[in-house]
Amino acid sequence: MIGILRRLKNLIPVNARLLLYKSVILPRLTYCHLERLVYNTAADSYDTLLKRAKLTTLQNRRLQDILILMFKVKNKFVMNYISDIFNIREEDTNGKRYNLSNADFVLPRFKTVSYGKHSLRFLGPQLWAKLCKEERSIDTLAAFSKMIRKKDVTSIVEGYRTECRLRLG
Repeated sequence: MIGILRRLKNLIPVNARLLLYKSVILPRLTYCHLERLVYNTAADSYDTLLKRAKLTTLQNRRLQDILILMFKVKNKFVMNYISDIFNIREEDTNGKRYNLSNADFVLPRFKTVSYGKHSLRFLGPQLWAKLCKEERSIDTLAAFSKMIRKKDVTSIVEGYRTECRLRLG
């Protein structure tokens, strides 16, 4: 949808593009508004609406998406410029890793807790390391995605803020 909006940038005025964004794209980013419309209620809580619609929170969905990205990085399903964001732990000549945690990624150091700890570069490997070994060793993207979409990832994250503060740095 964003690609369509980009293609229309020279064909329709700014106020029309803004209207399209607000009516088509933004509701998908904050789908609780759509659920209120579907269930014709202004009184039900966000959690109640999610349960009725059998949906997960946006926070959980974002964390699931990060884990799917980490699976793709680990299995080399992404372009180099994306995998270069992360430090993949190297194996020795015997195919064994030298670390005790058996993590697939190296957690980077960061200068500030406010941003570094909530950056994609840090949060992705941190989330990945919290998955159990069986989950990390799933061999197909389809199987991994199916498993992760059933999981409440927010329960494995300590101190993750509810607002979106992810940064690529």
